[in-house]
Amino acid sequence: MTTSEQPAGFWSYVHADNEAEHGRILRLCNLIEAEYSLITGNEIHMFVDRDDISWGARWRDTIDDALAATTFFIPIVTARYIQRPECRHELIQFSKHAERRGVKELLLPILYSGVPRLEEDAEDEVKAIISSTQYENWTTLRLEEEQSAQYRSAVNKLALRLAEIAEMIADRPEVLDPVPAENTNVDEFADVSPGILDSMAEIEVLFPSWTKTIETLSSDIEALSEPFNRYAPKMQTVGRSASASVKLALARKLAGELNPIADRIVETSTIYTEQALQMDNGISKILLSIAEDPSSTNDDRDFAAFATGIRSLRDSGAQAIASLQRMNEEVKRVASMSRDLRKPLGKIARALQRFMDGQGLFDEWVRRIEEIENAEVAPRRIN
Repeated sequence: MTTSEQPAGFWSYVHADNEAEHGRILRLCNLIEAEYSLITGNEIHMFVDRDDISWGARWRDTIDDALAATTFFIPIVTARYIQRPECRHELIQFSKHAERRGVKELLLPILYSGVPRLEEDAEDEVKAIISSTQYENWTTLRLEEEQSAQYRSAVNKLALRLAEIAEMIADRPEVLDPVPAENTNVDEFADVSPGILDSMAEIEVLFPSWTKTIETLSSDIEALSEPFNRYAPKMQTVGRSASASVKLALARKLAGELNPIADRIVETSTIYTEQALQMDNGISKILLSIAEDPSSTNDDRDFAAFATGIRSLRDSGAQAIASLQRMNEEVKRVASMSRDLRKPLGKIARALQRFMDGQGLFDEWVRRIEEIENAEVAPRRIN
């Protein structure tokens, strides 16, 4: 492995977890860097601060497929990590990037503490992604002394695994946008720009279905607020003189009306996230092609129309999700009165997480669009 091929990695963790472990999570990162250097003679640089400029620059180059270098993503998985929106967005984005490039091995989670229902068929997208990898189980090792033979052996094993993956990928042909078998006889001198336009058109055809999904969510939120607005004031004003059975009866009636609506919202959230995940590959390829060759669309207005559609969907989704967040907070206020209310609340929280996962992809697409627009050689933004 030459100097120019030195690998790097994103060490993705929750600061509160590192503090709870008295700095052990960051020390583990340092130990792995040192062990990797010792056994290979090469360096591996881990980016550990997502607020640092160097993290941001490397992250954009990696996710935008502008960097062919070997870059690992090592999430330190805990219950808190699964809950953090920024951690979830990073993991999902990197997973899709690795899938596009045919380098899934670069996603190497470390299961640092137990996480319930970590299964490939998990409803939670992030849990499903993690469980589909050959993650390193550190749940017992984290309790060992850092200088113990068992702990040092585990560090060595992980460093060796990183080295093996880096070497394997270095010898593997670069894959980004494989040509389908039926297109192998396409004239090599043919103009490629219609392909980009066709891809943009295929994505734009799906805009109405995405819009319908967002409209469905908005409608469900309205339906959710109707019974809540009827029952919540009653539950809060029955007074201390009212018996517990009266309050419980109100809570159960409210839960009974909220449950089927919450089920619909969960279903809609699944559709929303699946739509975003399914189209991420196509949209990422389009944006990469335009970033590399702004003239590939032949007409600035083609890109402007495409960008406007993506922005509109992002903004509509953000508004609907904000409404769901407010509704979720309202339900939380009365959920403590009865465990019956915790069931619909749990469904709403699960749906909210899925919507936010999908929204993270929309936010990323808009970021890349803005970078294209702001580049000196990019198509002019047309409002």
